[in-house]
Amino acid sequence: MNEILLPVVQAGGGRTLSRAEFLSLLNTYNCFLKDQTQLHLSCSQEDDGEVVVEGFLNISWGVRRPIRLKIQDDKQMLPFAPLISPDPSSPVSPLGSKRGMTRWGEYADLHQIDEMAETAQETVVNKPLPAVYETTTLRPARQKNLELEAESNLFRCMSDASLVKRRRGKGKTAAQREEERQHRFSINGHFYNYKTSIFTPSHGTPTKVRISSRMTTNQVISQLLNKFKIENDPQEFALYCIHQSGEKRKLNNRDQPLWERILQGPSDDIMKIFLMDMDEEEVSNDVAQYLNLELPILEQVLLKLREEENREIQRVISKSVSEYFKYFLCFLSAVGFIKLCFLG
Repeated sequence: MNEILLPVVQAGGGRTLSRAEFLSLLNTYNCFLKDQTQLHLSCSQEDDGEVVVEGFLNISWGVRRPIRLKIQDDKQMLPFAPLISPDPSSPVSPLGSKRGMTRWGEYADLHQIDEMAETAQETVVNKPLPAVYETTTLRPARQKNLELEAESNLFRCMSDASLVKRRRGKGKTAAQREEERQHRFSINGHFYNYKTSIFTPSHGTPTKVRISSRMTTNQVISQLLNKFKIENDPQEFALYCIHQSGEKRKLNNRDQPLWERILQGPSDDIMKIFLMDMDEEEVSNDVAQYLNLELPILEQVLLKLREEENREIQRVISKSVSEYFKYFLCFLSAVGFIKLCFLG
């Protein structure tokens, strides 16, 4: 953590904090998570004087509509390696070496989501033996490396925080770290399956995404969708702050979610951030105070409101009648005066 020299810190949304207030909030946040050091926030002061905070943000799933997972990760698009089949009668190559086109799906399984990088030579058939296919596409069987497969499954089951600790424990190249960062994470244990690629996450299940205080709401949503390889448009979703009282406030595109989290404190019991559908309704604080009341109490409140409404209606009616008679008397007086002038 770099030393903060500015006397005032911009906390997003036009809010400002003194240096002492900011450091107190940051220390309270990290002390609350003292047993989870990988979730601590760090701050630094940029060359332009802006204070930037970085760390993990807890976001809970609250979408009602199904989400769509990508069929295949971008990083797993391997180069084509044509199959060698010198036998003209081979079912894979009926035209021998003179064929001008290949069958769709012959080289890549579109439904495979977790394949470690392999050399192109592993897909070559050395002998024109009958091929055994492991999927519905025309692809020969391939010997799997059990060690690589176990390593891949391990990465898929790990959260962002665990992955950070693993990176610290081993010295890895930049390419290996990028490959781990781009792997597909599971949503509450739900891994990709082409039969269940469209589903709705369980309401309230939490996840974490690493962001900075500079990132706006749309950028955080895009980061979260990219983490799980979700095809949906980020414009379909919004972030909502749901408080313990029941108040639900929608973050606009200019808000910075990490600052909202810091100002409210690290406890999810006080406030949670949910990813919800864009058209979800907000709940004001005035309405939220009635949400947790028992039904008999709500009925009594409603009865009091109806009585007050009836009294107000009667008051308006009485005032209207009184004003009507006043205007009517004025009208009669004006008519009598006019007759007196013309007849007198």
